[in-house]
This record gives sequence, C-alpha cells and structure tokens, in this order.
Amino acid sequence: MSRRGGRATRRGLAAALCLVVALTAVGWADDGGPAVVAGIGGVHRSGFWTPLAIPVDGDGPRAKRAWVADPDGQFVGSPPLQAEPGGRGGIARACVRPGRPAARLAIERGVAGDPLGAGDPLRAAAVFTNASLPLPGTTIASTTPLVLVHGDLPAAAAALRLVAGERTPATVVRLAAAPIPPRLTPRDLDAFDEAILCGRALADLSPDTLAALDGWIRGGGRLVLIAGESARAVAAGGPPAAEWLPGTNPQLVRLRRLGSLEAFARSGGLVGRSPPEGVDVPRFTGQAGVGGVVEVFEGSREEQPLVVRRAHGLGTITWLGLDIDAAWAASWPGCDRLLAALLGGGIAAAENLAVTDPGRPMVPDLAGQLRVALDTFPAPNAPRGVPFEILAGLGVLYALALYPLDWWLVSRSRSPWLSWLTLPALACGFIAATWAVGGIWGHHAPPRCQAAEVLDIDAVGGLVRGSSWLAVSSPANAVIDLAVAAAPAIPVTGADAAVSWFADGGTGFGGIDATTAHPSLAAHDYAYGGSLADLGGVPIAAASSRLFEAAWTATTPASAASSTLVRDARGLLRGTLVHHLPFALRECRLVHAGWLYDVGDVEPGEPFDTESGRGPRSLAAALTRRVAVGDRDRAERWDTAGLDVARILEVAGFHAAAGGTGYTTIDAGRLGRLDLSRLLAVDRAILVGRAPAGVRGTAWEVSLHGVDPITLAPEAADSATLVRLVIPLPEAASSPRGQDTPAAPPPPEDQP
Repeated sequence: MSRRGGRATRRGLAAALCLVVALTAVGWADDGGPAVVAGIGGVHRSGFWTPLAIPVDGDGPRAKRAWVADPDGQFVGSPPLQAEPGGRGGIARACVRPGRPAARLAIERGVAGDPLGAGDPLRAAAVFTNASLPLPGTTIASTTPLVLVHGDLPAAAAALRLVAGERTPATVVRLAAAPIPPRLTPRDLDAFDEAILCGRALADLSPDTLAALDGWIRGGGRLVLIAGESARAVAAGGPPAAEWLPGTNPQLVRLRRLGSLEAFARSGGLVGRSPPEGVDVPRFTGQAGVGGVVEVFEGSREEQPLVVRRAHGLGTITWLGLDIDAAWAASWPGCDRLLAALLGGGIAAAENLAVTDPGRPMVPDLAGQLRVALDTFPAPNAPRGVPFEILAGLGVLYALALYPLDWWLVSRSRSPWLSWLTLPALACGFIAATWAVGGIWGHHAPPRCQAAEVLDIDAVGGLVRGSSWLAVSSPANAVIDLAVAAAPAIPVTGADAAVSWFADGGTGFGGIDATTAHPSLAAHDYAYGGSLADLGGVPIAAASSRLFEAAWTATTPASAASSTLVRDARGLLRGTLVHHLPFALRECRLVHAGWLYDVGDVEPGEPFDTESGRGPRSLAAALTRRVAVGDRDRAERWDTAGLDVARILEVAGFHAAAGGTGYTTIDAGRLGRLDLSRLLAVDRAILVGRAPAGVRGTAWEVSLHGVDPITLAPEAADSATLVRLVIPLPEAASSPRGQDTPAAPPPPEDQP
C-alpha cells in the first residue's frame, strides 16, 4: 500500500470514528438522555445546592441517579431518584451541588423492570465519563449575587447593581419565566441572596412553591414583599403568604401624599405620576396592629405605615405598601433607587479580596479561613504537613547525588557497570529518607476528625437550624462513610439534613469557581445513600484530609426561652430572660440593635436581669475587640491567618455588625448565611452562648475503611457548640429605626 493510500485510510477511519461518537452523543441527548432542567430558570450557582428536574418516559424508568462533578472533578451521585407525576410519564427530581463552573452532569439509567432507584448503589467512573454533558443552563460564580424576582419589575437589575456595586456582576432570575421543578423545597433556593415578590403575582405560584419560599425565609432568607392594593388578595390567600404581611385584616385607604417614599428613595417625581385621585394602600386594622420596625409612613406611624421591616423565623421581610409594579409606577425613574433602599444594602459586594501581606495564607473568605483552621489539628499526635523547605532540600540533594556525585564515582572507578549498583542504592536511600521525614512530620499519626458547629433556635416559631463542619485526616489511603442527623441535645421533630464537601470559594487553587478541577490524589466517584444525610465511598489519600459541611433544619416542640424583655425610651433592653434548653449556656451575651450585655454562665430556668448584668456596651466594639489607646479607640486588626475556630464563627455570625469587609478585609463567603445582623435592627434580641463540652447539636457518624474499618469520634474544635437563641420583643415596645429618641450612650465605665 502506498503512503498516500495509507493516509487516506487513516483519515477515513478517523472520520468514521468521529461520526460514531457524534451519533452516540446525539442519541443520548435526543433519544436516550432526558431533557434535564437545572436550577431555577436554567440559572445555577457554583457551589450551591441546585434542583434538577428529569423527565421520565411512561414506558419505564430511565433515570436512577444524577451524577455531578465536585471541585476535584469526581462525580457525586445523588440519592436514588423518585418519580413524580408530570410530563408524559413523570418527573424524577434531584438536588445536587455542582463544584465547578464547568461541572459535568451524568444521568445513570435504569432498565425495564428495574424499580426506579434500585440496583447497584455505585457505578464505575468510566460509565459516566463518555456520557456526561455540561450541566444544562447557565452557571454563575459563587461570588456573584443572585436575586429571585417575581412580578413586573424591570428596575430590579438596575437596583441590584446599585446595591452590589458596578464592579460586582449580579444576576436576576425572574420566577415568572422560570421552569419551576416539581415539589420545590427550601434547599432548592439555596443559591439566592434575596427574593423580591410582588403581591399582584403571588396568585401565579403553586402552594408548594409558596411553602418552599416560606421555609427559605424562615431558614435565614431575606424577602422584599411589594403588596399595596394587592395586600387584600395576599391576606385572603391564607398562609404562608398572608404571614408575610406586617399585620392582619388589611383595609384599603386612598393616599395622595407620597413624599415620604420619595425621600426614602432619594428620588422625586413619584407624586406627579400617581393618579390624580390618589392610590390605594393597605391599612392593617387587626387587633395586633403592625409588627416590626416602621421605616416609612405618611401621617403618623400607627396611621399609615408604608415600609416595615420585620423578622420571620431566622430571616427578615421588608414590606412595601405600594404596588410599584402597577403601570403608573413601573416607569418611574426612581424605582431602582427605591428597590435598592428596600434591599437595604444586604447584598455585600462579593469582591474576592486577596491578602498580600507576607506570611499570611491566601484565604478567599471567612469560609476559607475556617477550612484552614479546621484542617489544622491540635497536638498530640497531630498530622502535620512536611515543610516545603525540607521537600525542596531533599530534591536538591537527590539531584546533586545523581550528578555530579554518582557520575564522579562511576567515572573514577572506570567500571560503567557500577552505575547499576549506585543508582538503585541512591534511589532506595532517598526513598527511606523521605519515608522517615514523613514519619517525623505526622505520616504515622492516627486518623482523626474534628468538628465545629453553630446552633440557631427561633424562640417564636420553634425552628432549629444546625450548621456544622468536619475535617477528617487519614495516614493511609481509605474510604470515608459519613452521616449526619440532629443530635438529641434538643428534642426536635421533622429534621431535614444534608451533608456535602466543603471547599474554598473563588478562583484560587481548589476553588469552586476555578476553571480546572483540583487535582485530587484519590480520584474515584462516590454517592449518597437513601438521602442527602448519608454520604458514602468518599476517597481520601494517604497523609491528607477531607472537609465536609452539613446543614439541617427541624422544629422543637418545647419552648426554648421566655422573657419579659422590653425596650425603654432610649432603646435599651429592660426585663428578665430565662432559657429552657436542657443544658447550661456558658459565656453568654445578649445582643440587640448595636448593644451587647454580658450575661455570663446561665443554667436552665435561671433568670437573667439586664439590670444586674454588665452593660450595655457597643456590639461593634466587642466584636472587633476595640480598646482605648490614649485618647482614641483602636480595634484589633483581623488576622486572616488566625486559626481560632470560635473567633471565626463569632465574627461570621454578626459579620455586618462587626463592619463587614471593612473590618475583616475578606467577605464572609459561604458563612454569610450565619449572619444574623439584620435581626438586631428589628423586634428581636439574640442570646449567644456556648454549650458545655460533650453537648453537640449535630450528630456525626464517621467510618474510615482502609485496611481495617475504624469509627471516628469527632473532636470539638477550640470550643463547644455555639448556640444562638432568637428572642422576640413585644411589638408595642418596638420603635422604628431613626424615628424615636436615639439610645443613650453607655456609661463611661462600660465602654471598651
């Protein structure tokens, strides 16, 4: 065969191979593979929980699991899919967590007669590598603010840019045009920072969607509700949407003056666009009146409130009593400024600030700093990384031993065969030296794991939210099986838990926004068991560690606290507080607005009186550990290299109150969901304390399968569980921010 003929044959074979691959891909996408809907409206956020809706044909189940790549590029299998009615044959629903912007998705297929979700619990990675496709839709970075909008609000995108800043890209997802997965859950809304809902459009949402939104708010979400004339329809629809209003029994009244809203938005022209006869706004005539902080009103505060901020579980709701999605107001140029004022600056500019000081780690945010702190195990027998200087020195010595030392010995002996002895001897010697160095620096340390957690309890609705993080180290190659659940420290019902990997945000090495996967030393796929609370088969390489995060919500039937706390004319707290938790709280502090009261250790049933404690003092000064130096106060500089887990969680829990990135120089990242600063400005006080040693809010079950199976008991990192009790204040005692006489400054002896 001629050379030209051989080339033509090879080209023909390559073309045929490409055609076969293309036809296979088309067949998977069009015939074999279901049309998957990922996220809300096809938008999903890297590193956040994402809902999937997978159509199932009526002739038999075709999807058993959904597999999506984590930050290491390893596929993580969802729990077995369950079919629900919808489409031609049904819809299989899943919730996954993509670990990269270009995360791949694979659908594990079932066979005829195989029940959906049955069969092999795990499949080999090669099964999915050739059949995987990019996650459908648009993936945005984890640092990009994301807002959910429902209603005709064209100014929402401009308002988001005003709040987040021009340098920070922001995304708005409109729920009206978004395919909503069936049986939406609060976890499916994990990616959203805020939600803006118009009362005129709430009737378009299903009861399941409204319930998911309500659960998301109670779990720490932030809602802006625009319901003026439409407030009557919202109230008539019943819970949960009716509970988002600041009062009951709304009656419409005609309002011709809108100057207070113009001043709030710092933009005029609204009155000129309103109808000459005025606009209808709600007045709540229920017995309880208006609950929350009235920020804008016409006439008197009790007569006609227009903007009210209030707590709802662990989240907040900002209500606007004017339908700005109406035709006469939608074109108002100040609409974007009004929406930005309603958002209240709650969306921080997610700038990935780098720490450039020498000797400090490049942590992208507070979540990354928490990872470093958890990954540093305390003595004794703590696994430690070999210093770079030692590794570099061994490499240089090995190179010098090969040349010129080995070359000089062989050339001097005039016997070339001697290199067959010296080269293996040098290699074995340096292998032994490397092994000895690894033993000195903790290579033979026993496997360990340590955990940290925050337990939030809403004393009004009984909601309990647990947030926990775990670091596992292993001296040898192994596989980790772990499960989480609500611990019996507090009696709860209906716990919904999920565990997943814990990685850095941003585009740095191993970050969830990086374009390339983090090269893992132990790369094979792993999957969930029957639920998101059971994760098995996670690989871990020798002398390395793995980090996980878990979150759960539940309801406690018992009353967590009772109080007689009220605010006086100066805005300070007066009264007593008693907690009813089954354990004592240590190092307690009571915080409200910008004040902090030192409480000390409190036993269950033991009352605390604000008159007997030390305080109040500035909350910001306490968080930043400000001290008096000469004639001025100086705050302790935030150390991004700090490894104090308790300190990191303390600042992350009230990040905005501490000054935000102005104090820490880095964003909160994934820990931003812990920030309860917004509750301090409304009708809530928060009791912060630590549970005694051995009392855990989250139960971890960790098994390490290597040569012999080992069950690990998580150690407490730095301190016991951080507990935060959200206490309601009487609505009659709540005064609007900026409307009443400001609180008097604390006495000089109480100032830090």
